Amino acid sequence: MKDEAFKVFILEDMPEDMALNKRQVRKYNPSVLFASATNRVEFEAKLVDFQPDLVLSDYNLPDMNGLEALLYVREHLDATPFIFITGILNDEEKVADTILNGASGYLLKENIKNLPELLAAVMEKHQGVLAQKEKEWERRRNNQLLLQKGIAALRNGELNDLETLIRDLQEVSDNLP
Repeated sequence: MKDEAFKVFILEDMPEDMALNKRQVRKYNPSVLFASATNRVEFEAKLVDFQPDLVLSDYNLPDMNGLEALLYVREHLDATPFIFITGILNDEEKVADTILNGASGYLLKENIKNLPELLAAVMEKHQGVLAQKEKEWERRRNNQLLLQKGIAALRNGELNDLETLIRDLQEVSDNLP
């Protein structure tokens, strides 16, 4: 993990479950900073400002469900891992829906002791996703620079190094998805 605190946002309306979640997260990483909410208003007010490394959410809350929370996270913090910790996701269809809608995983509350292992797996996978996004960003940045250089050469009538211009444009073409 990085040197800074591991930031975890917990959406849970039961104080006992909130405490259990925090205890298990600390087993994964003792340098953790928590933010929490018990309802939609708190969740939407705090989430984006906190910029968590991970969101843990119950599925059934008084004024929203976990799928709504997941969609809100995907809309505002696209790459942030999201894990359901709930007593209700024992229906295979709901489990499939949550994963297909972008959840990183789920855990039944009765298996909360397995949270540190789940966090390790989810965060390792997330690091791979971030590395891939960084590689994609670098590829796009390089293409943009080569195109800008080529456009400037064409605008200025600098065609004396036509081979370099052709090579750069070919590189951009080869790097397109």
